[in-house]
Amino acid sequence: MRIFAQRLFDGVRFIGPSTVEITASRITAIMPGEASPDLHLAHGVLGPGLIDLHNNGAFGVDCANATPDEWDLYVEKLAARGVTSVLPTIITQPLPDIALAAARLQAAMQRHPALLGLHLEGPFLAPAKRGAHREDWLRLPDEAALNELLDGPAAQVLRIVTLAPELPYAMSAIARLTRAGITVSLGHTAADATQMRAGAQAGAGLVTHLFNAQSPLGHRAPGAPGVALTDPRLAPCVIVDGVHVDPAILHIAFSACPRAIAVTDSIALAGLESGATLTFGGEAATLGPDGVGHRADGTIAGATITLDEGVRRLIGFGISPEIAIAAATSRPAAALGLNAGRIAVGAQADLVWWSDDFHAQQVWCAGVSAPKTAPRGTEAPRAELQDMEARGTEEIVRLFLCQEETAQRALQAAAPALAMLIDGVAARLAGGGRLFYAGAGTSGRLGLLDAVECRPTFGVEPGLIVPLLAGGPGAFIQAAEGAEDDEAAARAALDEHGFNAQDALVGIAASGSTPFTLAALRHAAGLGGLTGAIVNNVGSAMAKTAEVAVEIISGPEIIAGSTRLSAGSTEKIALNTLSSAVMIRLGKTYGPFMVDMRASNAKLRRRALRMVMALTGVDEPKASLELEACEMHVKVAVLAIRLGLTPEAARARLAAAGGSLRRALGEA
Repeated sequence: MRIFAQRLFDGVRFIGPSTVEITASRITAIMPGEASPDLHLAHGVLGPGLIDLHNNGAFGVDCANATPDEWDLYVEKLAARGVTSVLPTIITQPLPDIALAAARLQAAMQRHPALLGLHLEGPFLAPAKRGAHREDWLRLPDEAALNELLDGPAAQVLRIVTLAPELPYAMSAIARLTRAGITVSLGHTAADATQMRAGAQAGAGLVTHLFNAQSPLGHRAPGAPGVALTDPRLAPCVIVDGVHVDPAILHIAFSACPRAIAVTDSIALAGLESGATLTFGGEAATLGPDGVGHRADGTIAGATITLDEGVRRLIGFGISPEIAIAAATSRPAAALGLNAGRIAVGAQADLVWWSDDFHAQQVWCAGVSAPKTAPRGTEAPRAELQDMEARGTEEIVRLFLCQEETAQRALQAAAPALAMLIDGVAARLAGGGRLFYAGAGTSGRLGLLDAVECRPTFGVEPGLIVPLLAGGPGAFIQAAEGAEDDEAAARAALDEHGFNAQDALVGIAASGSTPFTLAALRHAAGLGGLTGAIVNNVGSAMAKTAEVAVEIISGPEIIAGSTRLSAGSTEKIALNTLSSAVMIRLGKTYGPFMVDMRASNAKLRRRALRMVMALTGVDEPKASLELEACEMHVKVAVLAIRLGLTPEAARARLAAAGGSLRRALGEA
């Protein structure tokens, strides 16, 4: 199978356009450009699957006691969110219970390669930093405890053990676990810098949930965080929900440490509704309005996001997409020695097609397509913004600006289709046809606005661009409720204007299903005209109806359903580009100058004068006189001055060149 994408993330940086070849479960080639792909990704990003090294559960499933059916649900739902590898985590329990949980996990791993093994968080933790762990279940990592652990089922699945390096027997335990091929992560610890470095020297390679349940970072006493961020032997894992660690500190951690890994530390409450309560680690945990699980005494019990949401939050906090995605792909893969987390020849073909706002569109696990997720339209509410009104004003501003950046990437992805539509419309207008816009609400108003603005900017004759707004021109100022459903009105408007096979109609609608606009497209097609659609959803009825569909997948709005936001912004830009590029093709410009502009007021007369002076090199008096003689027509005045023609001769030469100043000057 070959997949082409305009943008790819290879685990470190964005590349492309390229084609990725998959044979069986591996990536076998990466070819520049479009190399006979089986699948063409028109927008978004192709990247490696996410890898979560610290995940206690999600979707009501607790990794400590999951049944076979629950493991199936857990893996499927994580994959749908782009998480193709996960290290199920079990927190402190009695060692016999850990053995039983490990046996259940081992059976599940036979069915699900996405389950990498077991991350055992405890029971070898510092009591003062136990967090949500039960104190009566804590143990010292002495020889007896390790014998019980490593002689049982857990030895078959253990990949990471979190322990506190300051505990008695910790150094020998780290060495023994490391010799057994188990990665030791330092965490739930009050260790000072010396003890942390000793743990790294003994063989530890990770740090569990940086800043949480560990000694603090001080300017003279670096503590666990200071060593984790600076010791090259350690890779710090960081909970990226923005609650466990403040976004400003996340900035510091991911800027300071190229080894920092994004994790969720999610518990079974992830994916459930606020207020849900489940047992976790032997005690109840409730999903609070702040988006994390809490014990009855208020202690944070764990996060409730999935890793894709964590990546989006990091990007929303201002951390570059390259760092955010690497922290959830190539970095955890490197920490565990996995041949995954990258788009590279030989790597496992765990791949995700991300939308431009980094929601999974399609996922491949070892080259096999996982069940597709439902498309997220412009009206889908964004669960991560449930507390938006409680956030600071600057953070809200940054949310909007970040969303606009995402929308612009979606617009870039639609460029080929937009160019095709421009060429089709320009050909119709060059042949004597007209351009019609059809839309309702914000989309219709944007069409009307574009049509009105083209006349002074490009000097187009009245009637060349015809806007059809559901509810009529009055709906530009006041919403006309119900007008968007009036299909008969759309057909009647086209008939009233005598729409015919020479003309082109562009329907505009964020949803891609507005009845007024869809009816206009169908009627225009029936009359033989060119039809185009500018929409913000995938696979819409309008896109399927139009000859040329410009699908701008701008994603859900910050305020669900308010398509005057990102969808409206991208539609406005698309219309600006469409009409302006069509006018360029029709000879209405010369370089960056709007030389067909109608100088209908003092400001525009001054602009016309500046253009003539810039394009001819004459002084202001000469330019002014020539403009007056040419009836304030910039193209005629420029032609007359540069070729020494009378206004009448200049007009004739311009007409013979089809209105193109460049051709009239002999420069084409």
